[in-house]
Amino acid sequence: MFNKDANCNSNPILRIVCVEKCPDPDNGEPWSVTKAKQRGDNEETIKRVLVCKYGVDKSKFTVDQLVEPKRQLCASYILPAKTKNVSKWKWRRNPVKNVKSIIASRCIPKLANIDEFVRTEGMDKGTLQLGVDYIIQFFNAKENMEYVFEDLRASWVFILGLLVVGAIASLIWICLMRCFAGIMVWLSLLGMIVVLSFCCYFSVTRYHELKSVNDTGEFSRAANPEFFVSEEELKEQLDTYLKLQTTWLVFAIITGTLLGILLLIVLFLRSRLFIAVALIKQGARAVSDMSFTLVWPLVPWVMQVAVIGWFLLVGLYLATASEKVYNVTRNCTCNGVEFIENQRCEPERFNKTIQKCLEACQDSACAFQQFQKLQNGLWFHLYNFFGLLWLLCFVNDMGDMVLAGCFAGWYWTLNRSKNLSTFPVGSSFLRTARYHLGTLAFGSLIISIIKFIRYFLEYVDYKTRQYQDNPVAKAVMWCMKCCFWCLEKFMKFINRNAYIMVAVYGKNFCTSARDSFFLLMRNALRAFVLDKVTDFLLFMGKLVITGGVAIGSFFLFTHSIGDGVNDTIPQLNFYLIPVIIVTIGTYFIASLFFSVYDMAVDTLFLCFLEDCERNDGSAEKPYYMPKELMQVLNKKNKPPSANGKEE
Repeated sequence: MFNKDANCNSNPILRIVCVEKCPDPDNGEPWSVTKAKQRGDNEETIKRVLVCKYGVDKSKFTVDQLVEPKRQLCASYILPAKTKNVSKWKWRRNPVKNVKSIIASRCIPKLANIDEFVRTEGMDKGTLQLGVDYIIQFFNAKENMEYVFEDLRASWVFILGLLVVGAIASLIWICLMRCFAGIMVWLSLLGMIVVLSFCCYFSVTRYHELKSVNDTGEFSRAANPEFFVSEEELKEQLDTYLKLQTTWLVFAIITGTLLGILLLIVLFLRSRLFIAVALIKQGARAVSDMSFTLVWPLVPWVMQVAVIGWFLLVGLYLATASEKVYNVTRNCTCNGVEFIENQRCEPERFNKTIQKCLEACQDSACAFQQFQKLQNGLWFHLYNFFGLLWLLCFVNDMGDMVLAGCFAGWYWTLNRSKNLSTFPVGSSFLRTARYHLGTLAFGSLIISIIKFIRYFLEYVDYKTRQYQDNPVAKAVMWCMKCCFWCLEKFMKFINRNAYIMVAVYGKNFCTSARDSFFLLMRNALRAFVLDKVTDFLLFMGKLVITGGVAIGSFFLFTHSIGDGVNDTIPQLNFYLIPVIIVTIGTYFIASLFFSVYDMAVDTLFLCFLEDCERNDGSAEKPYYMPKELMQVLNKKNKPPSANGKEE
């Protein structure tokens, strides 16, 4: 529904009023006062069709007065629209009878007949379309947020329950990995080989089938879509891409390369895969023996939330902080010191100086003028931001070191059934807080400096992007950002392993980082295989858990489970919002649990390498590794009872 506002330089604007249902005049055709008069309708017929603001008495005005732009009482033009029922919650809080002029985005037309409106009313089509788009987006966002909050209020219990299901599923997955780690790893590898083989075969087959297809015109059409596309146009573009010979050639090359790498790993590194599987099983066993380690990640998370809150509080204080400005009121010279009128001054220094010349400077003073923002405010903000990065890295590294201490203590305990610490997490935390805070501060400082430089480069790139016409400057900026990104990843790898060695030996950061790095370099293939196998297995676990809970939540909120259950599920306006929240929350919870497992495997791996290098299984230097690892490596401790009973 539109009206023309003569008070806005004759630019058309929307006047949308709240009605109980969207109009459908003339059997779905556009209706306007101009067309009605041309058709010969009388004023009473036109008034019945008019949609007006609440409280407008149509009998007191003529049709021309009702649609007059200055009055803006009724809409002079109406477009039919497909509507969606407004929820009871909306109308319970905003009933039509209590609202004089409420925007009803549910009655906004799709502008399919905009050309008819432009022709009959004589308006500029581009201006009208732009105004319609902005207004529709604004009020749709405002009203949709109300629906979202209502959906969350009605479904928060189910969301919380599904997140608990995700946490339980993560625990079950870790327990399954203890018993079936080998089966899960080999089945996953076999499944990936089968899937990649089929994808490669299918891509090559399609490539040969499409050899005779001329894809030049189709490719140019698909590669340059319009900015806004409909669902049908998107499907058409996807179909166009899938009919291109080049597309299937790219698929074949990618899947073939991945398949070749995977086959080489399985064929030539199978012995190391057995070690990786054994370490993964022992990691699950260590987590099961120290179950409180699964809860520990919540502690660093809460601390990081507190750090972010403190950062926001300090940032808000700095943004609103100001300082007093004092100026000299009159010219004055005292003992060679000249004070100029309106010059900045400090009251204490000024008063101390003019005490020697009270007669000459009796009319001069250092008076308050105004408040202004802090001159060094930018530096304070940068300092606050750097502190945020440092504290976040510090808290995260502290969580890693506490877990490393737990799992290192588990590995280096010869008789784990009797001599394992009663409170391993508490003991590791106290040991870290007493001896290793300096190590954590130094290691986290390195990462925070690299992060700060990376963010500074991103800021500079953002500010100068519109002026970067020189390709050399663009290449240099890109290389700098890439180098610092790689440096950050490398230093995180060094720090993580250094903290494990600190937890084992208690040495300083630099010594531990050097020892762990060379230890891994001497066993590079083992480290590579274990890291990739563990990452793949954890990714599969996250994918299965998150996907399963997400699918279950989708069926739950779409009332697709059963009649008995559907009666208890609330009707939602946007059922995808709870599904998205559940999916993201489940992935976050699964990541918390699996981060503990990942740290366990990394710690046990370094301890295993150190055990292999410094021990030989003799009475003086027995192996501390579990029996499963000894069997994989064909190692065993010598039988003297002085070694103690091995597990």
